[in-house]
Amino acid sequence: MSIGDDYEPLEVIGRGSYGIVRKVRLISDGSYHVRKEIEYNSMNAQERNQLISELRILRELNHPNIVKYYAHDHLPDKKSIHIYMEYCDGGDLASVIANFKKTKTVVPEEFVWNVLVQTLLALHRCHYGVDASKVNLFNQESNNSSTSDEPKINSDTVIIHRDIKPDNIFMLNQSETQIKLGDFGLAKMLTSKNEFAKTYVGTPYYMSPEVLMDQPYSPVCDIWSLGCVLYELCTLQPPFQAKTHLQLQTRIKIGTYKPISEQHYSVHLRTIIDDCITVDVESRPSCFELLENLPIKFLRKEMELKERQSSLNDFQRQLLVKNEELKKKESFISSLERKVFSQKDDLETEYQSMLKKFNTHKKKIEEELIDEFELRKKAMDQEAKEVRIGYQKEFKLVVEQEVQNRLNEIMDKFKLYNQQQLQNTQHQQVHQQAQSLQQQLQNQLHIQQQQLETFKRNEGPTRSISTESFKSSSSQQSSSSSSSSPIKLKGPRELERERVPLKSRNYNDADEYHYKATALPSAQVQLQPQQQQQARMPGANYRTRITDELERVNLEKRHTPEYEELYIRKNFRN
Repeated sequence: MSIGDDYEPLEVIGRGSYGIVRKVRLISDGSYHVRKEIEYNSMNAQERNQLISELRILRELNHPNIVKYYAHDHLPDKKSIHIYMEYCDGGDLASVIANFKKTKTVVPEEFVWNVLVQTLLALHRCHYGVDASKVNLFNQESNNSSTSDEPKINSDTVIIHRDIKPDNIFMLNQSETQIKLGDFGLAKMLTSKNEFAKTYVGTPYYMSPEVLMDQPYSPVCDIWSLGCVLYELCTLQPPFQAKTHLQLQTRIKIGTYKPISEQHYSVHLRTIIDDCITVDVESRPSCFELLENLPIKFLRKEMELKERQSSLNDFQRQLLVKNEELKKKESFISSLERKVFSQKDDLETEYQSMLKKFNTHKKKIEEELIDEFELRKKAMDQEAKEVRIGYQKEFKLVVEQEVQNRLNEIMDKFKLYNQQQLQNTQHQQVHQQAQSLQQQLQNQLHIQQQQLETFKRNEGPTRSISTESFKSSSSQQSSSSSSSSPIKLKGPRELERERVPLKSRNYNDADEYHYKATALPSAQVQLQPQQQQQARMPGANYRTRITDELERVNLEKRHTPEYEELYIRKNFRN
């Protein structure tokens, strides 16, 4: 990005052999600057060196009485260099002299003194590399100081302007007459190795004799040129004039010129100008010597006081502006305060009215909410009551069903318990009968054994009688035993008929069968048919039929297949 993009180009305010001088405006803050547009395409080597020297000099010079350098921009495509410098809105001394010539008036002596002092201050910075020290009028030693107090020349850089003329002395503001020395295109930097320069450059009307005679020259050559400028300000014409360059050179070497009018200018000013335009270099004063001149010191002090007064005036103006701004702001704040207070009263009144409306509306809403709450409460109470009644009915139904189921289970268990008790009683009765029968059989066998033994002992003639009697008695005993005890041993077919399948037999039948098999021997008595039939009756060994239970279930109005399946699973798992 080029530096020129930050500036807005304006009108052309000057022209030269190698370019133009244009007024530009900085876009960021709106301040005005000067841009020297120099084309170096047609320059020779010496002129290009002068251009480079000017850039280097401008970067090193920073003084209130020297035109300020800001930046430069190299444009290789256009083969030009743009130098951005301070814009002096008061013009130059050449325009001032032309205006006074036109009006045929005399330049005021005060203005000439201002040009003299401020130009000397600028040259002091160029020649010695430092700013001139402050003036102290009350120090006796400084007032009586000699030239031995003159600062030494800087060994690094000593700048000789070499082209001081009215066109290169500018004014920043005509009302305050602040002088600026500019256009260092012909300035030369001298080092300690080259104390004097020998290059012939400059404007002939203001050129010193040593430069014209091609002799080594020092910084005092700028003092000659300054004296010529001051002379032209006083007389409105250069001190040396001629039709040809040779005649001009001769007059400058002689150093004779028309004296300045004593009517308009003081002796001190005329003496200083005469001292500056002195052919003898040794007799010509330096910047330091001129600044140590008492009238110049008084003038410098006056200028410092004026500068401080100007600063105070500026500060006072700023204070006044600030005061005016504060007054405006205060009045604005007062009006705002009044407006705010009036708005506050209006808002307070509006707030009170809105508060009343709000309270009324709030009370109305509260009443509506209370009524709605009561209605909802009644509806919820009624709904809760209905739900509670429904839950109670459902709970009663469930409880009744559960109680009925529990009662049915208890009744079933009670019936089963009664059946088991009855079966146990029957088992005990059968066991007792079996024991009694067994005892009878044992007794009969014992009797028969006794009879048999008796019969064996009585062998002999009485054998037949005893045998018959034994047979009759045995037959009687057998008949009596058969009549009294109808037990008969069972054969295989009878046992096969009495056998009940395993899956349809009860646990009680199994117990009875086991008891019979263990309690009675294999060839012992058999139960009577009535007892066998009695054993199969309910309460004995008779198996309860499923249809009997299902009939009872049907009587209780329970016809669900699940209940029948559950009953079968519980009672008939075997």
